[in-house]
Parts: sequence; C-alpha cells; structure tokens
Amino acid sequence: MSIRIAVLGSGTRTNEMPAHLIELALDGVQAELITSRVAGFASNPYDRLVVDMAYVDMAQRAAAAGCDAVFINTYADYGIEAMRSVLRIPVIGAGEAAMIEAAQGGRRFSIVTVWPPSMKFLYDERTRMTAAGQACLGVRHISPEEELARLTTADGVQQRMGRREGAIIDRIVAECQRAVRDDGAQSIVLGCTCMAPIGPAVAARCPVPVIESSRAGFRTAVAAVRAGAMLDERKRTERPALIPAIVDAYVGGACALPQGTTAAAPDECPVCL
Repeated sequence: MSIRIAVLGSGTRTNEMPAHLIELALDGVQAELITSRVAGFASNPYDRLVVDMAYVDMAQRAAAAGCDAVFINTYADYGIEAMRSVLRIPVIGAGEAAMIEAAQGGRRFSIVTVWPPSMKFLYDERTRMTAAGQACLGVRHISPEEELARLTTADGVQQRMGRREGAIIDRIVAECQRAVRDDGAQSIVLGCTCMAPIGPAVAARCPVPVIESSRAGFRTAVAAVRAGAMLDERKRTERPALIPAIVDAYVGGACALPQGTTAAAPDECPVCL
C-alpha cells in the first residue's frame, strides 16, 4: 500500500520537492508537494498569523486530496494546532519532530539557526508549545539583521547553503561547537528546514548528534502513518470551511493591498512560502 505524505512548502524559494525528501520517499512512500495560495513571510506576529492561515489552507487541500499525513516543512510548524483541530490524519511539524528527536534519552539541546535574533519569537513559541522544548538550552542566531535584506539575492544565506559554500558551513559548525562548549548541549537542532542541504556536512563535523528538522519531520510523518497513529480527542472545529474561504477571498482580491504596494509572487517569497 502506498503512503501519501503531503509536504507543505519546499523550504526554499522554489516550488520544487527538495532532493533530500525525494531520497527519503522509499518503500511505497509518495511525497506530494503542496504549495501555498498566499505569499508571505512571518517576520512579525501579525504576518505570522497570515502564514498560519495559508498553511492550514494547504493542509486542508492535502487532506481533501486523500493524503495520509501532513508534514509541515518549516521549523515554525505554522498552523499546526489549528490543523490538528480540523483534520483526522496525522499532522507532523518539522520543529516539533526535531525537538523530540533531539531530546531523546534525556538530552538537552541547543537550536542553531541561520535567521537573525528578530525571528526569535518563532522559536520561543515552538519551545513553549512543545513538551520537548523544556530540554532546550537556548537559540543561537548566526546571522545579523542585515541578512533579511539579502534574502532574494545570490548572496543570501539560503542561496549560499544551496550551493553548499564552505564558509557558511564553517560558520554553522562553529556555532554548533560553541553550543556544545558553552551551553552544554548534548545535541543540536538546526533551526530552519532551509538548512537541509548542509545538514549532513554540519553533522559530520560536530561532536554531538545534529538533528536536521526537515528530514526528522518527514521520517516522523511516515512512521506515524505506518504505526496507525491514534489522533488525540481534542474538540474539532464546527467551521472547517472558514479558513479556505478566507484564503479564497484573499486570492480573489477581496483583501486589497494598500495603494502603492505589491504582493510578492509565490516564487519570489524568501522563506517557507
């Protein structure tokens, strides 16, 4: 029997299935990339709400298409609790899965991310809302705020990781080593699924286990389906059509942008969407 895993977002600026997930889709597993109908970047809590709704819309479309599980391919696990309040298939978030794996055996872990400190609110929310987050020793940001201005350029950190440049790998490895030395970390979580291309290279140079969140989340989603994971008994919404309807209205132009502004095209969005 084939297992269909819906992958919400590529974790890059492209609408292509990441190569590392294609490699993991073996033994009857079919990975299906679901793309967003709304462009957005969660650089603040307000915009994060928009991104949450966009991800819930993706998840509901995936479930309606018959997928067996939803995998949120972003460390922030956008919309995860809302998805679990409407869907009756397993919903797995990359961030949650990575922290659970990192904390196995009672380990304490640090998060190392390429994003600057202004994005810390996303990590704080995940560690607060996930039981394994109690084992987190802290978040280490390797990029300055100026990195956000380079997102869509060839010099952006995502593009450099995609090219597997030695300098960016060295920076990440150095921060992981500082986390082990200064934080006492017994494992490391890479804090963005966009770090997947350099995950194995970083892990090979670190003295403790390094958990790459995209791979961890996808493996967890497959395992949940194969194990026949039971869903929790939380109360589910009585208005399942509401968020898709909101997105329909936005896409249809009911939510017009202020005069003089333009929406980014889906293939121009820097992160996650």
